Amino acid sequence: MPAPNGLTSKNGKKYAQVNFDQVTEKGLKPFLDALKKAGLTVENVAASNRVTKKNGLNVKTATLRFEDGQELQTEINDSGDFSGFKLNGKPIPAVRADTLSKIADSLATTVKQNAKKFSESLARKAKRVIDISSTKPAVKSNVQRLKEAKDRRDKLNKNVQTLQETVNTATKQKSDLTQRVQDAQTRLTTAKAVTAQLEDQLKKLENPDA
Repeated sequence: MPAPNGLTSKNGKKYAQVNFDQVTEKGLKPFLDALKKAGLTVENVAASNRVTKKNGLNVKTATLRFEDGQELQTEINDSGDFSGFKLNGKPIPAVRADTLSKIADSLATTVKQNAKKFSESLARKAKRVIDISSTKPAVKSNVQRLKEAKDRRDKLNKNVQTLQETVNTATKQKSDLTQRVQDAQTRLTTAKAVTAQLEDQLKKLENPDA
């Protein structure tokens, strides 16, 4: 196992490192202390010490959450070297230095510079949540739904009553009209009969010898 806090590369340069066998909150304590000295307070560490494969190499990851809510994901290769970083899910340039303090200082600068942007992003998300919730219809109580149902029923009953009255009026008008037609027909028939009788009487008067 390589010595902690130092790694000599093939080009002869020395890079800071951590213990790959202990990528846990306890194992990362030297790095966490360096971040604290650089002005970053780590509130939570998520590090399972689980090995995964990336480009054929063994790597482990640890996610650090700072007090302002920003999260830094660190990727550590099997030599204990920091091979990658992501800030709030977005990759940032890898930091190469010979001490953990220098790495921490560089990361602290990036995190602090991004603080305002991150805060504004949270505010926009919160505003969207508020806007969406304000446009949602309020949940109605059973009492409200019952009252609305009764109002609709009463309105429908009134409409039915009005329509029934209209039908009754039309039916009565039809009945009256039918009766008037029948009466007129009777009068017409009677008039025709009387006319025929008169015609017959006139013929007899005109031709008394017939």
